[in-house]
Amino acid sequence: MTSIHHDFSGSNALVTGAGSGIGFCVARELARVGATVTLMGHLPEQIEPAAASLRELFGAERVRAVVGDVTVEADLARAVAEAGQDGVLDFAVANAGSAVPGPILMLAKEAWDYTNTLNITGTALTIKHAGLAMRAKGGRIITISSAAAIQPEKFMAPYSASKAAVEMLTKCAALELAPFGVTVNCISPGWIKTDSAAILPASILQQMRERTALGDGAEPEVIAQGVLHLCSAHAGFVTGAVMQIGGGLHVFGGEDFEALCSMMYGEDVIGKFVRK
Repeated sequence: MTSIHHDFSGSNALVTGAGSGIGFCVARELARVGATVTLMGHLPEQIEPAAASLRELFGAERVRAVVGDVTVEADLARAVAEAGQDGVLDFAVANAGSAVPGPILMLAKEAWDYTNTLNITGTALTIKHAGLAMRAKGGRIITISSAAAIQPEKFMAPYSASKAAVEMLTKCAALELAPFGVTVNCISPGWIKTDSAAILPASILQQMRERTALGDGAEPEVIAQGVLHLCSAHAGFVTGAVMQIGGGLHVFGGEDFEALCSMMYGEDVIGKFVRK
């Protein structure tokens, strides 16, 4: 994949849920284009090796790490202070999130509490503390949603509902933070080939492949490139937006009327317009 040139030298960024997957890739790409990046994660065994690997690439002075939980306000305040220790926080990516699958009729209250607290409240607290740090000079906040926010999924109701809430939270925050010169946008990934996606049953991966117009999932770098765009000068007038990066997964739905068209016009006529 060809990267668009960005230069974020001298800027400070915070990425939550940065120990692996999308979060780690976002942190790496921000550092690659010059930002000083603070990685936040709740598992020391993940976040510390992740930060160490980036320090080898970009230097110890450009990579910081905070072990903390985004649902604990004091942890987030500490992470924001670390990321903006030079007095400025330019970018914050609220990536931390998780899912608890299960039938609605079976799930306990704890499953809903865990998912909503992490995905909604954790994102809200990230917006709050990053926004407070950005009030004086402006900045960019990016949340992470999912195609599941707009497509109901059986046995993933807490995740779908919480990600829909993240998109609305993003829009509310965009209105409230605009007077401070802070933009708040959301990226909604489709099927991204992370380690967590790789452990899904083959039948689910096949469903996602069939529902993705471009035919396959993508590497986490595509989400990182979306983050870089929203952090760049090119997106200075963009706020409250949801950027769908899913290869067409977000627009899957409805019946396929090719057979009807073939019946009306003939397969030989239709075929040359729908297949290479």
